[in-house]
Amino acid sequence: MSDRDASIFESERELDEESVRKAQRTVAHHSIDAEDCRMLLAALGIPLVRDLDNESVSGAAGAESL
Repeated sequence: MSDRDASIFESERELDEESVRKAQRTVAHHSIDAEDCRMLLAALGIPLVRDLDNESVSGAAGAESL
């Protein structure tokens, strides 16, 4: 795969903020507890929370902000 193809593939995989937020809320709604939520988000490849620079953060505090 060329660098150009890899770049296109990566950009298509990135989700917009609204889609990520909806996915986080759906997973949180169906989770048993915070640990279950963290595990499901990780298994699905959904970032736990995003800061202002769009960097993923993990930890117990992140589950509380969903």
